[in-house]
Amino acid sequence: MHLRLPFALLAGALAVIAGFWWFLGQPVPMPPSPLAAGEKLPCVSYAPFRRGQSPFTEGIVIPASQIDEDFAHLSTVTDCVRIYSVDQGLENVPALARKHGLQVILGMWIGRDRKGNAEQIEAGIRLANENPDVIKMLAVGNEALLRGEISEEALGELLKDVKAKVSVPITYADVWEFWVKHRPLAELVDVVTVHILPYWEDEPVPADEAGAHLADIREHVGEAFPGKSILIGETGWPSQGRMRWGARATPADQARVLHDIVAFSKQSSYDLNLIEAFDQPWKRLSEGTVGGYWGLLDADTREPKFQWGEPVSNHPHWREGAVAGMALAVLTFAVALFAAGGQRIPARRWAGIAVLAAISGCAFGLAVHMQWLAARNAFELGRGLLCMAFAATAPLVAAAGIARGRAPAPLAELFAPRGTATRLQLWLAGLTAVTAVLSMFFALGLVFDPRYREFPTATLIGAVSGLLLLSLLAGRTGYVLGERVFAALLAASAVAIIIQERIENWEALCLAGALLTLAGVLALAGRGREAAGQAPGR
Repeated sequence: MHLRLPFALLAGALAVIAGFWWFLGQPVPMPPSPLAAGEKLPCVSYAPFRRGQSPFTEGIVIPASQIDEDFAHLSTVTDCVRIYSVDQGLENVPALARKHGLQVILGMWIGRDRKGNAEQIEAGIRLANENPDVIKMLAVGNEALLRGEISEEALGELLKDVKAKVSVPITYADVWEFWVKHRPLAELVDVVTVHILPYWEDEPVPADEAGAHLADIREHVGEAFPGKSILIGETGWPSQGRMRWGARATPADQARVLHDIVAFSKQSSYDLNLIEAFDQPWKRLSEGTVGGYWGLLDADTREPKFQWGEPVSNHPHWREGAVAGMALAVLTFAVALFAAGGQRIPARRWAGIAVLAAISGCAFGLAVHMQWLAARNAFELGRGLLCMAFAATAPLVAAAGIARGRAPAPLAELFAPRGTATRLQLWLAGLTAVTAVLSMFFALGLVFDPRYREFPTATLIGAVSGLLLLSLLAGRTGYVLGERVFAALLAASAVAIIIQERIENWEALCLAGALLTLAGVLALAGRGREAAGQAPGR
Protein backbone atom coordinates (compact mmCIF):
# COMPACT_ATOMS: atom_id res chain seq x y z
CA MET A 1 0.00 0.00 0.00
CA HIS A 2 1.29 3.41 -0.91
CA LEU A 3 1.62 5.35 2.35
CA ARG A 4 2.86 8.72 1.16
CA LEU A 5 -0.63 10.27 1.11
CA PRO A 6 -1.76 9.05 4.58
CA PHE A 7 1.54 10.16 6.14
CA ALA A 8 1.19 13.59 4.55
CA LEU A 9 -2.39 13.88 5.75
CA LEU A 10 -1.41 12.72 9.24
CA ALA A 11 1.31 15.37 9.35
CA GLY A 12 -1.28 17.97 8.37
CA ALA A 13 -3.70 16.80 11.07
CA LEU A 14 -0.94 16.91 13.70
CA ALA A 15 -0.01 20.42 12.62
CA VAL A 16 -3.65 21.54 12.95
CA ILE A 17 -3.90 20.06 16.45
CA ALA A 18 -0.62 21.60 17.58
CA GLY A 19 -1.58 24.99 16.16
CA PHE A 20 -5.05 24.84 17.74
CA TRP A 21 -3.69 24.16 21.21
CA TRP A 22 -0.89 26.70 20.84
CA PHE A 23 -3.53 29.30 20.02
CA LEU A 24 -5.64 28.32 23.04
CA GLY A 25 -2.64 28.58 25.33
CA GLN A 26 -1.57 32.06 24.30
CA PRO A 27 -1.65 34.49 27.27
CA VAL A 28 -4.30 37.22 27.09
CA PRO A 29 -2.96 40.74 27.84
CA MET A 30 -4.37 42.50 30.90
CA PRO A 31 -4.77 46.22 31.67
CA PRO A 32 -2.17 47.80 33.95
CA SER A 33 -2.44 46.69 37.56
CA PRO A 34 -4.97 48.78 39.50
CA LEU A 35 -2.91 48.19 42.64
CA ALA A 36 0.23 50.13 43.47
CA ALA A 37 3.34 48.22 44.52
CA GLY A 38 2.61 46.54 47.85
CA GLU A 39 -1.03 47.66 47.86
CA LYS A 40 -3.62 45.08 48.96
CA LEU A 41 -7.23 44.42 48.08
CA PRO A 42 -9.74 46.16 50.37
CA CYS A 43 -11.64 43.00 51.41
CA VAL A 44 -12.43 39.46 50.20
CA SER A 45 -15.06 36.89 51.15
CA TYR A 46 -13.64 33.90 52.99
CA ALA A 47 -15.02 30.38 53.40
CA PRO A 48 -12.64 27.88 55.08
CA PHE A 49 -13.69 24.72 53.24
CA ARG A 50 -11.15 22.81 51.20
CA ARG A 51 -11.52 19.93 48.75
CA GLY A 52 -13.57 17.20 50.44
CA GLN A 53 -15.02 19.61 53.01
CA SER A 54 -18.49 21.16 52.92
CA PRO A 55 -20.64 23.27 55.23
CA PHE A 56 -23.42 20.75 54.58
CA THR A 57 -21.45 17.99 56.33
CA GLU A 58 -23.18 17.42 59.65
CA GLY A 59 -20.97 18.26 62.62
CA ILE A 60 -18.05 19.58 60.58
CA VAL A 61 -15.67 21.88 62.45
CA ILE A 62 -12.78 23.43 60.56
CA PRO A 63 -9.56 23.30 62.62
CA ALA A 64 -8.18 26.65 63.76
CA SER A 65 -4.83 25.61 62.26
CA GLN A 66 -6.40 25.44 58.79
CA ILE A 67 -7.90 28.92 59.08
CA ASP A 68 -4.58 30.17 60.45
CA GLU A 69 -2.78 28.80 57.38
CA ASP A 70 -5.34 30.41 55.06
CA PHE A 71 -5.01 33.78 56.79
CA ALA A 72 -1.23 33.62 56.36
CA HIS A 73 -1.89 33.47 52.60
CA LEU A 74 -4.65 36.07 52.61
CA SER A 75 -2.70 38.61 54.65
CA THR A 76 -0.40 39.03 51.66
CA VAL A 77 -3.25 40.04 49.33
CA THR A 78 -5.86 41.79 51.51
CA ASP A 79 -6.42 43.67 54.78
CA CYS A 80 -9.94 42.36 55.41
CA VAL A 81 -12.03 39.20 55.20
CA ARG A 82 -15.79 38.77 55.13
CA ILE A 83 -17.24 35.60 56.65
CA TYR A 84 -20.84 34.41 56.50
CA SER A 85 -21.44 32.52 59.74
CA VAL A 86 -19.99 32.07 63.23
CA ASP A 87 -20.06 28.30 63.62
CA GLN A 88 -18.20 25.28 62.15
CA GLY A 89 -14.90 26.67 63.44
CA LEU A 90 -15.41 30.23 62.19
CA GLU A 91 -15.79 31.45 65.77
CA ASN A 92 -11.96 31.37 65.80
CA VAL A 93 -11.75 33.93 63.01
CA PRO A 94 -11.48 37.14 65.13
CA ALA A 95 -8.49 35.92 67.14
CA LEU A 96 -6.72 34.55 64.07
CA ALA A 97 -7.47 37.71 62.08
CA ARG A 98 -5.85 39.76 64.85
CA LYS A 99 -2.77 37.56 64.62
CA HIS A 100 -2.42 38.28 60.90
CA GLY A 101 -3.41 41.95 60.94
CA LEU A 102 -6.79 41.43 59.25
CA GLN A 103 -10.09 43.20 59.82
CA VAL A 104 -13.33 41.18 59.71
CA ILE A 105 -16.82 41.74 58.35
CA LEU A 106 -18.51 39.14 60.50
CA GLY A 107 -21.64 37.52 59.13
CA MET A 108 -24.43 35.74 60.97
CA TRP A 109 -26.24 33.18 58.82
CA ILE A 110 -29.98 33.78 58.83
CA GLY A 111 -32.44 31.29 57.36
CA ARG A 112 -35.70 29.50 58.12
CA ASP A 113 -34.45 27.88 61.34
CA ARG A 114 -35.37 30.27 64.16
CA LYS A 115 -33.29 28.39 66.69
CA GLY A 116 -30.30 28.47 64.40
CA ASN A 117 -30.84 32.18 63.78
CA ALA A 118 -30.89 32.85 67.53
CA GLU A 119 -27.64 30.91 68.01
CA GLN A 120 -25.95 32.78 65.18
CA ILE A 121 -27.04 36.17 66.54
CA GLU A 122 -26.01 35.36 70.09
CA ALA A 123 -22.55 34.24 68.97
CA GLY A 124 -22.14 37.19 66.60
CA ILE A 125 -23.04 39.75 69.23
CA ARG A 126 -20.64 38.14 71.72
CA LEU A 127 -17.75 38.08 69.24
CA ALA A 128 -18.39 41.68 68.18
CA ASN A 129 -18.37 42.91 71.77
CA GLU A 130 -15.26 40.89 72.65
CA ASN A 131 -13.31 41.92 69.51
CA PRO A 132 -14.23 45.50 68.54
CA ASP A 133 -10.66 46.13 67.39
CA VAL A 134 -10.94 43.41 64.74
CA ILE A 135 -14.61 43.25 63.75
CA LYS A 136 -15.35 46.28 61.59
CA MET A 137 -18.98 45.39 60.86
CA LEU A 138 -21.69 42.81 61.59
CA ALA A 139 -23.73 41.42 58.70
CA VAL A 140 -27.11 40.17 59.93
CA GLY A 141 -27.93 37.69 57.18
CA ASN A 142 -26.88 37.11 53.60
CA GLU A 143 -29.40 36.95 50.73
CA ALA A 144 -32.09 35.59 53.07
CA LEU A 145 -34.71 37.70 51.28
CA LEU A 146 -33.51 36.45 47.90
CA ARG A 147 -33.86 32.84 49.06
CA GLY A 148 -37.32 33.61 50.50
CA GLU A 149 -36.29 32.33 53.93
CA ILE A 150 -37.38 35.37 55.96
CA SER A 151 -39.85 38.22 55.63
CA GLU A 152 -38.89 41.89 55.56
CA GLU A 153 -40.66 42.42 58.87
CA ALA A 154 -38.91 39.54 60.64
CA LEU A 155 -35.54 40.62 59.30
CA GLY A 156 -36.21 44.15 60.48
CA GLU A 157 -36.81 42.90 64.03
CA LEU A 158 -33.51 41.01 63.99
CA LEU A 159 -31.68 44.12 62.79
CA LYS A 160 -33.17 46.23 65.59
CA ASP A 161 -32.23 43.62 68.19
CA VAL A 162 -28.61 43.35 67.04
CA LYS A 163 -28.13 47.10 66.65
CA ALA A 164 -29.21 47.69 70.24
CA LYS A 165 -26.61 45.27 71.60
CA VAL A 166 -23.39 46.12 69.71
CA SER A 167 -21.24 49.17 69.15
CA VAL A 168 -19.89 48.20 65.73
CA PRO A 169 -21.82 49.12 62.53
CA ILE A 170 -24.37 46.61 61.30
CA THR A 171 -25.57 45.71 57.82
CA TYR A 172 -27.64 43.24 55.84
CA ALA A 173 -26.37 41.83 52.52
CA ASP A 174 -28.41 40.98 49.45
CA VAL A 175 -28.45 41.38 45.69
CA TRP A 176 -29.02 44.97 44.69
CA GLU A 177 -32.50 44.37 43.26
CA PHE A 178 -33.77 43.11 46.62
CA TRP A 179 -32.44 46.14 48.43
CA VAL A 180 -34.40 48.32 46.02
CA LYS A 181 -37.51 46.21 46.68
CA HIS A 182 -37.10 46.43 50.48
CA ARG A 183 -35.98 50.02 51.00
CA PRO A 184 -37.35 50.44 54.54
CA LEU A 185 -34.61 48.11 55.82
CA ALA A 186 -32.04 50.78 55.00
CA GLU A 187 -33.26 52.81 57.99
CA LEU A 188 -32.28 49.94 60.29
CA VAL A 189 -28.68 49.45 59.16
CA ASP A 190 -25.56 51.58 59.22
CA VAL A 191 -24.40 50.31 55.82
CA VAL A 192 -26.37 49.05 52.82
CA THR A 193 -24.47 46.02 51.52
CA VAL A 194 -25.35 45.12 47.93
CA HIS A 195 -24.22 42.25 45.75
CA ILE A 196 -23.50 43.05 42.11
CA LEU A 197 -22.54 39.97 40.10
CA PRO A 198 -22.60 40.73 36.35
CA TYR A 199 -22.21 37.04 35.44
CA TRP A 200 -25.33 36.06 37.40
CA GLU A 201 -27.58 38.90 36.29
CA ASP A 202 -30.90 37.90 34.72
CA GLU A 203 -29.37 39.35 31.57
CA PRO A 204 -25.70 38.35 31.96
CA VAL A 205 -23.05 40.91 31.06
CA PRO A 206 -19.90 40.02 29.04
CA ALA A 207 -16.57 40.34 30.81
CA ASP A 208 -15.45 43.41 28.89
CA GLU A 209 -18.65 45.23 29.96
CA ALA A 210 -18.75 44.03 33.58
CA GLY A 211 -16.83 46.99 35.01
CA ALA A 212 -19.13 49.51 33.35
CA HIS A 213 -22.17 47.51 34.49
CA LEU A 214 -20.94 47.58 38.08
CA ALA A 215 -20.47 51.34 37.84
CA ASP A 216 -24.02 51.82 36.53
CA ILE A 217 -25.59 49.66 39.24
CA ARG A 218 -23.55 51.30 42.02
CA GLU A 219 -24.71 54.71 40.81
CA HIS A 220 -28.32 53.49 40.74
CA VAL A 221 -28.07 52.15 44.30
CA GLY A 222 -26.52 55.42 45.46
CA GLU A 223 -29.49 57.30 44.02
CA ALA A 224 -31.93 54.89 45.68
CA PHE A 225 -30.32 55.40 49.11
CA PRO A 226 -29.01 58.99 49.17
CA GLY A 227 -26.73 59.81 52.08
CA LYS A 228 -26.40 56.15 53.08
CA SER A 229 -23.06 54.33 53.33
CA ILE A 230 -22.96 51.61 50.70
CA LEU A 231 -20.70 48.56 50.48
CA ILE A 232 -20.44 46.45 47.34
CA GLY A 233 -20.45 43.31 49.44
CA GLU A 234 -19.97 40.75 46.68
CA THR A 235 -18.65 41.17 43.19
CA GLY A 236 -16.34 39.10 41.07
CA TRP A 237 -16.19 36.64 38.19
CA PRO A 238 -15.73 32.85 37.81
CA SER A 239 -12.68 31.38 36.12
CA GLN A 240 -14.31 28.14 34.90
CA GLY A 241 -17.78 26.98 33.92
CA ARG A 242 -20.55 27.46 31.38
CA MET A 243 -21.06 30.53 29.26
CA ARG A 244 -24.21 32.58 30.01
CA TRP A 245 -25.36 34.65 27.07
CA GLY A 246 -22.17 36.61 26.24
CA ALA A 247 -20.60 36.08 29.69
CA ARG A 248 -17.79 33.54 29.47
CA ALA A 249 -16.10 32.00 32.51
CA THR A 250 -12.36 31.70 31.87
CA PRO A 251 -9.20 32.58 33.81
CA ALA A 252 -8.52 35.53 31.49
CA ASP A 253 -12.09 36.81 31.77
CA GLN A 254 -11.92 36.59 35.55
CA ALA A 255 -8.65 38.50 35.66
CA ARG A 256 -9.96 41.15 33.25
CA VAL A 257 -13.13 41.75 35.26
CA LEU A 258 -11.27 41.98 38.56
CA HIS A 259 -8.82 44.47 37.05
CA ASP A 260 -11.70 46.64 35.87
CA ILE A 261 -13.69 46.36 39.13
CA VAL A 262 -10.79 47.21 41.40
CA ALA A 263 -9.76 50.12 39.17
CA PHE A 264 -13.33 51.45 39.21
CA SER A 265 -13.64 51.19 43.00
CA LYS A 266 -10.38 53.07 43.52
CA GLN A 267 -11.26 55.82 41.07
CA SER A 268 -14.69 56.29 42.65
CA SER A 269 -13.64 55.67 46.27
CA TYR A 270 -16.34 53.02 46.64
CA ASP A 271 -16.13 50.38 49.38
CA LEU A 272 -15.63 46.95 47.87
CA ASN A 273 -15.50 43.29 48.86
CA LEU A 274 -14.55 40.66 46.26
CA ILE A 275 -15.96 37.16 46.16
CA GLU A 276 -14.03 35.20 46.97
CA ALA A 277 -10.71 34.30 48.58
CA PHE A 278 -10.25 30.62 47.67
CA ASP A 279 -12.07 28.42 45.16
CA GLN A 280 -14.75 26.40 46.96
CA PRO A 281 -15.17 22.93 45.37
CA TRP A 282 -18.25 22.15 47.50
CA LYS A 283 -20.26 24.86 45.73
CA ARG A 284 -20.24 22.80 42.55
CA LEU A 285 -22.86 20.55 44.19
CA SER A 286 -25.42 23.36 44.16
CA GLU A 287 -24.14 25.73 41.46
CA GLY A 288 -22.50 23.48 38.88
CA THR A 289 -18.92 23.83 37.69
CA VAL A 290 -18.98 27.61 37.82
CA GLY A 291 -19.83 27.67 41.54
CA GLY A 292 -16.49 26.21 42.50
CA TYR A 293 -14.28 28.70 40.65
CA TRP A 294 -14.93 32.22 41.97
CA GLY A 295 -11.77 32.32 44.05
CA LEU A 296 -8.81 34.62 43.61
CA LEU A 297 -6.66 31.79 44.96
CA ASP A 298 -6.60 28.15 43.84
CA ALA A 299 -8.35 25.59 46.05
CA ASP A 300 -5.38 23.21 46.08
CA THR A 301 -2.22 25.31 45.78
CA ARG A 302 -3.71 28.18 47.87
CA GLU A 303 -1.83 30.54 45.56
CA PRO A 304 -3.19 33.42 43.42
CA LYS A 305 -4.53 32.40 40.02
CA PHE A 306 -3.01 35.40 38.29
CA GLN A 307 -0.63 38.30 38.86
CA TRP A 308 -2.06 41.79 38.55
CA GLY A 309 -1.14 43.48 35.27
CA GLU A 310 0.37 40.33 33.73
CA PRO A 311 -1.06 38.26 30.81
CA VAL A 312 -3.24 35.28 31.70
CA SER A 313 -3.55 32.01 29.75
CA ASN A 314 -6.88 30.20 29.66
CA HIS A 315 -5.06 26.94 29.03
CA PRO A 316 -1.62 27.08 30.68
CA HIS A 317 -1.27 23.31 30.19
CA TRP A 318 -1.93 23.52 26.47
CA ARG A 319 1.07 21.36 25.63
CA GLU A 320 -0.49 18.38 27.43
CA GLY A 321 -3.73 18.95 25.52
CA ALA A 322 -1.82 19.04 22.25
CA VAL A 323 0.10 15.85 23.00
CA ALA A 324 -3.07 13.97 23.97
CA GLY A 325 -4.85 15.13 20.81
CA MET A 326 -1.92 14.26 18.57
CA ALA A 327 -1.71 10.79 20.12
CA LEU A 328 -5.41 10.28 19.38
CA ALA A 329 -4.86 11.41 15.78
CA VAL A 330 -2.02 8.93 15.29
CA LEU A 331 -4.17 6.17 16.77
CA THR A 332 -7.05 7.13 14.45
CA PHE A 333 -4.81 6.66 11.38
CA ALA A 334 -3.41 3.42 12.79
CA VAL A 335 -6.90 1.97 13.34
CA ALA A 336 -7.87 2.95 9.80
CA LEU A 337 -4.85 1.12 8.38
CA PHE A 338 -5.56 -1.93 10.51
CA ALA A 339 -9.24 -1.97 9.55
CA ALA A 340 -8.36 -1.79 5.85
CA GLY A 341 -6.64 -5.16 6.18
CA GLY A 342 -4.27 -4.46 3.30
CA GLN A 343 -6.97 -3.18 0.98
CA ARG A 344 -6.43 0.14 -0.76
CA ILE A 345 -8.14 3.11 0.90
CA PRO A 346 -9.21 5.72 -1.69
CA ALA A 347 -7.76 9.21 -1.34
CA ARG A 348 -11.12 10.79 -0.48
CA ARG A 349 -11.53 8.41 2.44
CA TRP A 350 -8.01 9.18 3.66
CA ALA A 351 -8.94 12.85 3.52
CA GLY A 352 -12.05 12.11 5.60
CA ILE A 353 -9.97 10.22 8.15
CA ALA A 354 -7.56 13.16 8.36
CA VAL A 355 -10.42 15.59 8.97
CA LEU A 356 -11.82 13.31 11.66
CA ALA A 357 -8.41 12.94 13.30
CA ALA A 358 -7.86 16.71 13.33
CA ILE A 359 -11.30 17.53 14.78
CA SER A 360 -11.14 14.79 17.40
CA GLY A 361 -7.56 15.62 18.31
CA CYS A 362 -8.41 19.28 18.85
CA ALA A 363 -11.48 18.47 20.95
CA PHE A 364 -10.22 15.59 23.08
CA GLY A 365 -8.17 17.68 25.51
CA LEU A 366 -11.09 20.08 25.91
CA ALA A 367 -13.41 17.16 26.67
CA VAL A 368 -11.06 15.85 29.35
CA HIS A 369 -10.67 19.35 30.81
CA MET A 370 -14.43 19.95 30.95
CA GLN A 371 -15.36 16.57 32.38
CA TRP A 372 -12.70 16.85 35.09
CA LEU A 373 -13.83 20.33 36.12
CA ALA A 374 -17.53 19.46 36.03
CA ALA A 375 -17.37 16.29 38.17
CA ARG A 376 -18.93 17.15 41.54
CA ASN A 377 -18.92 13.75 43.24
CA ALA A 378 -17.77 10.15 42.74
CA PHE A 379 -20.75 9.32 40.54
CA GLU A 380 -20.15 12.29 38.24
CA LEU A 381 -16.43 11.57 38.14
CA GLY A 382 -17.23 8.04 36.97
CA ARG A 383 -19.64 9.41 34.39
CA GLY A 384 -16.99 11.88 33.30
CA LEU A 385 -14.45 9.09 32.81
CA LEU A 386 -16.96 7.26 30.61
CA CYS A 387 -17.48 10.44 28.58
CA MET A 388 -13.71 10.79 28.16
CA ALA A 389 -13.49 7.17 26.99
CA PHE A 390 -16.34 7.83 24.54
CA ALA A 391 -14.58 10.93 23.17
CA ALA A 392 -11.43 8.86 22.59
CA THR A 393 -12.97 5.70 21.11
CA ALA A 394 -15.76 7.15 18.93
CA PRO A 395 -13.40 8.53 16.24
CA LEU A 396 -11.52 5.21 16.17
CA VAL A 397 -14.68 3.24 15.39
CA ALA A 398 -15.75 5.81 12.81
CA ALA A 399 -12.29 5.74 11.19
CA ALA A 400 -12.53 1.98 10.79
CA GLY A 401 -15.90 2.38 9.04
CA ILE A 402 -14.56 5.08 6.72
CA ALA A 403 -11.51 3.00 5.85
CA ARG A 404 -13.67 -0.01 4.91
CA GLY A 405 -16.44 2.07 3.30
CA ARG A 406 -19.00 0.59 5.67
CA ALA A 407 -22.16 2.46 6.67
CA PRO A 408 -23.71 1.78 10.09
CA ALA A 409 -26.37 -0.89 10.27
CA PRO A 410 -29.87 0.35 11.16
CA LEU A 411 -30.33 0.83 14.90
CA ALA A 412 -33.05 -1.83 14.87
CA GLU A 413 -30.46 -4.47 14.00
CA LEU A 414 -28.81 -3.95 17.39
CA PHE A 415 -31.91 -5.48 18.96
CA ALA A 416 -33.27 -7.69 16.17
CA PRO A 417 -30.42 -8.54 13.81
CA ARG A 418 -31.40 -9.95 10.46
CA GLY A 419 -27.95 -11.32 9.77
CA THR A 420 -27.18 -9.05 6.83
CA ALA A 421 -24.92 -6.59 8.67
CA THR A 422 -21.23 -7.17 9.19
CA ARG A 423 -19.65 -6.98 12.62
CA LEU A 424 -18.14 -3.60 11.76
CA GLN A 425 -21.52 -2.27 10.69
CA LEU A 426 -22.99 -3.36 14.02
CA TRP A 427 -20.15 -1.57 15.83
CA LEU A 428 -20.97 1.52 13.80
CA ALA A 429 -24.64 1.14 14.67
CA GLY A 430 -23.62 0.94 18.32
CA LEU A 431 -21.63 4.15 17.89
CA THR A 432 -24.71 5.79 16.36
CA ALA A 433 -26.91 4.62 19.22
CA VAL A 434 -24.53 5.73 21.99
CA THR A 435 -23.96 9.10 20.33
CA ALA A 436 -27.68 9.68 19.91
CA VAL A 437 -28.55 8.65 23.48
CA LEU A 438 -25.69 10.64 25.02
CA SER A 439 -26.57 13.68 22.92
CA MET A 440 -30.20 13.44 24.01
CA PHE A 441 -29.15 13.16 27.66
CA PHE A 442 -27.07 16.33 27.45
CA ALA A 443 -29.59 18.18 25.26
CA LEU A 444 -32.63 17.51 27.43
CA GLY A 445 -30.72 18.55 30.53
CA LEU A 446 -29.87 21.86 28.89
CA VAL A 447 -33.47 22.35 27.76
CA PHE A 448 -35.21 21.63 31.08
CA ASP A 449 -32.54 22.40 33.72
CA PRO A 450 -29.93 24.57 32.02
CA ARG A 451 -28.66 27.03 34.63
CA TYR A 452 -25.70 25.05 35.97
CA ARG A 453 -25.03 22.61 33.12
CA GLU A 454 -22.05 22.66 30.79
CA PHE A 455 -22.05 22.53 27.00
CA PRO A 456 -20.46 19.13 26.16
CA THR A 457 -19.58 19.93 22.56
CA ALA A 458 -16.01 18.68 22.88
CA THR A 459 -17.23 15.33 24.20
CA LEU A 460 -19.62 14.81 21.28
CA ILE A 461 -17.87 16.44 18.34
CA GLY A 462 -15.58 13.52 17.47
CA ALA A 463 -18.49 11.08 17.29
CA VAL A 464 -20.75 13.50 15.41
CA SER A 465 -17.99 14.30 12.91
CA GLY A 466 -17.31 10.61 12.42
CA LEU A 467 -20.96 9.84 11.71
CA LEU A 468 -21.23 12.77 9.30
CA LEU A 469 -18.13 11.63 7.40
CA LEU A 470 -19.45 8.07 7.32
CA SER A 471 -22.68 9.36 5.82
CA LEU A 472 -20.78 11.31 3.16
CA LEU A 473 -18.13 8.73 2.35
CA ALA A 474 -19.68 5.32 3.08
CA GLY A 475 -23.35 5.85 2.30
CA ARG A 476 -26.35 5.61 4.60
CA THR A 477 -28.42 2.90 6.22
CA GLY A 478 -31.85 1.80 5.12
CA TYR A 479 -34.97 3.53 6.41
CA VAL A 480 -35.82 2.89 10.07
CA LEU A 481 -38.04 4.78 12.47
CA GLY A 482 -35.59 4.99 15.40
CA GLU A 483 -33.16 7.27 13.61
CA ARG A 484 -35.96 9.67 12.63
CA VAL A 485 -37.29 9.89 16.20
CA PHE A 486 -33.84 10.78 17.53
CA ALA A 487 -33.41 13.30 14.72
CA ALA A 488 -36.64 15.09 15.56
CA LEU A 489 -35.88 15.27 19.29
CA LEU A 490 -32.31 16.46 18.74
CA ALA A 491 -33.36 19.16 16.28
CA ALA A 492 -36.08 20.44 18.61
CA SER A 493 -33.63 20.48 21.53
CA ALA A 494 -31.06 22.40 19.51
CA VAL A 495 -33.58 25.09 18.64
CA ALA A 496 -34.71 25.34 22.28
CA ILE A 497 -31.10 25.68 23.47
CA ILE A 498 -30.44 28.52 21.01
CA ILE A 499 -33.61 30.33 22.12
CA GLN A 500 -32.81 29.95 25.83
CA GLU A 501 -29.12 30.76 25.66
CA ARG A 502 -29.38 33.56 23.11
CA ILE A 503 -27.33 34.14 19.99
CA GLU A 504 -24.52 35.77 22.00
CA ASN A 505 -23.63 32.42 23.57
CA TRP A 506 -21.31 30.88 21.01
CA GLU A 507 -20.67 27.85 23.24
CA ALA A 508 -24.39 27.07 23.03
CA LEU A 509 -24.36 27.69 19.27
CA CYS A 510 -21.51 25.20 18.82
CA LEU A 511 -23.42 22.53 20.73
CA ALA A 512 -26.63 23.30 18.84
CA GLY A 513 -24.69 22.99 15.58
CA ALA A 514 -23.39 19.57 16.63
CA LEU A 515 -26.90 18.43 17.61
CA LEU A 516 -28.38 19.67 14.33
CA THR A 517 -25.60 17.94 12.38
CA LEU A 518 -26.32 14.67 14.14
CA ALA A 519 -30.05 15.17 13.57
CA GLY A 520 -29.40 15.69 9.88
CA VAL A 521 -27.31 12.53 9.60
CA LEU A 522 -30.03 10.51 11.33
CA ALA A 523 -32.89 12.12 9.41
CA LEU A 524 -31.29 11.36 6.06
CA ALA A 525 -30.91 7.67 6.84
CA GLY A 526 -32.42 5.74 3.95
CA ARG A 527 -32.20 8.56 1.41
CA GLY A 528 -28.91 7.30 0.06
CA ARG A 529 -27.42 3.92 -0.48
CA GLU A 530 -24.35 2.20 0.82
CA ALA A 531 -21.20 2.87 -1.09
CA ALA A 532 -20.84 0.71 -4.14
CA GLY A 533 -18.23 -1.95 -4.34
CA GLN A 534 -18.15 -2.91 -0.68
CA ALA A 535 -16.46 -6.18 -0.21
CA PRO A 536 -17.99 -8.48 2.35
CA GLY A 537 -16.08 -8.86 5.53
CA ARG A 538 -16.22 -8.50 9.23
